[in-house]
Amino acid sequence: MSQRTGSLVVSELIGGRVRGMQEYAPEPLAETARRLGVAPASLIKLDANENPYGPTDRAAAVLRAYAEHHRYPDPISRRLRQAIGSYLSVDPDQILVGNGSDELIDLLLRLFRPAPRPVAGSNADDRAPNGIGQVIDCQPSFGMYAFYGVANDMQVVDIPRTSGYGVDVEAIETLCARDPQPRILFVASPNNPDGQLLPEAALRRLLALPLVVVLDEAYVEFAGDSRVGWVAEHDNLIVLRTFSKWAGLAGLRVGYGVFPPALATALLKLKSPYNVNGAAQAAALATLEDVEQAMARVRLLVAERERLYTRLQDIPVVQPHPSQANYIMCHVRGYTLAELRDWMEARGILLRYYGRGALADCIRISVGTPEQNDAVIEALEALPSQVLASKE
Repeated sequence: MSQRTGSLVVSELIGGRVRGMQEYAPEPLAETARRLGVAPASLIKLDANENPYGPTDRAAAVLRAYAEHHRYPDPISRRLRQAIGSYLSVDPDQILVGNGSDELIDLLLRLFRPAPRPVAGSNADDRAPNGIGQVIDCQPSFGMYAFYGVANDMQVVDIPRTSGYGVDVEAIETLCARDPQPRILFVASPNNPDGQLLPEAALRRLLALPLVVVLDEAYVEFAGDSRVGWVAEHDNLIVLRTFSKWAGLAGLRVGYGVFPPALATALLKLKSPYNVNGAAQAAALATLEDVEQAMARVRLLVAERERLYTRLQDIPVVQPHPSQANYIMCHVRGYTLAELRDWMEARGILLRYYGRGALADCIRISVGTPEQNDAVIEALEALPSQVLASKE
């Protein structure tokens, strides 16, 4: 029943865009363990592209010793921005740190979202507002681009990826030629979930269009092919990065972006105060002070990715795609995703299952430790004979 305050029906005031949105609420590990009736420590969690090694030793020690919980953090992450600037060889003034890359995606769309037209007859300037009204999304990819586009009252135009999961640059060029209004384009490199990089030639073509190009490099440490240096040459390029994957800090939510100077200045004005908590800033800074250990773990995961990919190629149930990230996407053959999920969860293995659109028969396996990857291989190798036998 609607709640009323006088004659006001509050529920009827909710914006229409929200009614069509889906809640993003993946099942946390403790809930999965409760559903399966097992201890959380017994599960092999390879469903969220997390780093199984966690934070570096230095970062973990800093977190254990952190004693400033009662103090507000630096609102603009000065020391961390300086350290990131040294890590990337870019000007710290062009860096903004966020509460995960998600906050930066939302901030960018708020920055470019046109202001509402003034009411007719008011004293306000009634000219068409500046800004960008359309977001170009290239699915399948990270779902938050469209989510925040809708949340910011912007039109989301999906230009689907090609059959090989590449960005359809020609279709984007055709759209811009037909209607040259400015737009904002989000493109991940490596892309999630297939793990392939955006080719250099494709990026150059996109930057030549009337687009603000947001290149999401959340997984680029596993690929070693960043375009962050291009920001200095292109005032319509933004590069997003994160500490969630390579640095093992997913639970602390530390993302950052490298922006053209004018955008960096504007975003600092727009962001919320104290958006990155003190413990997160301290852990990220400690990671960069001991970056070699973090990168050594990245190299371990890259080696395991290649080993896992090679072994998966010999398993009839799955068809893996080459990846430059810390996950491998596979098509499933011979079984439904529900059957495969039941089989893997019975063995305590959690993977990502898609089941819709271009990913109707796809799963994604995060690269784990050698022991975890061996468990995945063994479970998949056992699937054909064991499941067939159970169905007879």
